Amino acid sequence: MRFYLLLILFSQTFLFAQEPVQEPLKKAGPKGLFTVMPWNFQGRMDLAYAPWGNFGEGNATIVPLTVFPGAPSAKCAYYTNGKLTLLRQKASEQTGTGLPVYEKVTDVTLPIKAGRISDSLLLVTPPTAQRPTWSVAPLDFDRQTLPPGKFTFSSRVSQPISLAFGESSFSLAPNSAKTIEGKMKEGGRTIELSIKLGSRRLFSQQWPHVSALRGLFFVSSGENGLKVTRFVDLPRPVEQALGYGVAPITKLEEDDFQPEEF
Repeated sequence: MRFYLLLILFSQTFLFAQEPVQEPLKKAGPKGLFTVMPWNFQGRMDLAYAPWGNFGEGNATIVPLTVFPGAPSAKCAYYTNGKLTLLRQKASEQTGTGLPVYEKVTDVTLPIKAGRISDSLLLVTPPTAQRPTWSVAPLDFDRQTLPPGKFTFSSRVSQPISLAFGESSFSLAPNSAKTIEGKMKEGGRTIELSIKLGSRRLFSQQWPHVSALRGLFFVSSGENGLKVTRFVDLPRPVEQALGYGVAPITKLEEDDFQPEEF
């Protein structure tokens, strides 16, 4: 009987002496977000990227990214210290296998903001006959730089232009930019952008609008007047970004796993 009492006491002492169970560590969040926008290009772009910046590893996690003409890509999460490598899939006849194989398109340095997730817009132009390399222009699209409700207008027109956006009216000199508030007229559900050169109206268009939108407008000279490129963003949870929560490497399939012999 005494033996069993000692055994029970020993078991309880052992249980209480064990180290407390630690809570699982939280997964590291992304350091930044980016969106790809085609610039001076009307074709489809099938790109990809490694969210952890380890493209050189054989089993690195690669996230496909398709960009359609005239529209921005989905927002993407990255976990690196700012160096992003854009990839594209090689043609099947180049790979000789049924598996996708990727090659580097270009490198771009993205900003890292201390204490918060950065946000960038990448204006991407594929090679042309005049320029044989890819071109990427990263723009800071941080919400503290451009809060909800604000819009930045940039002009590449050779003459001063007058703009009216919702209830805001302003002018832009050549190669200048201005940030204004996008405020709809009372009772409206759309917001209108009108651009004049002197007394001549060169552009007018309306878009659906909500107060949480923010964005960029690029105004340049086109073949038939003005060319306006619009990029807007509606805040969404970071968890909805492509590449969010992915592991740095892709796990091997069970058929590929070979246990070590002892």
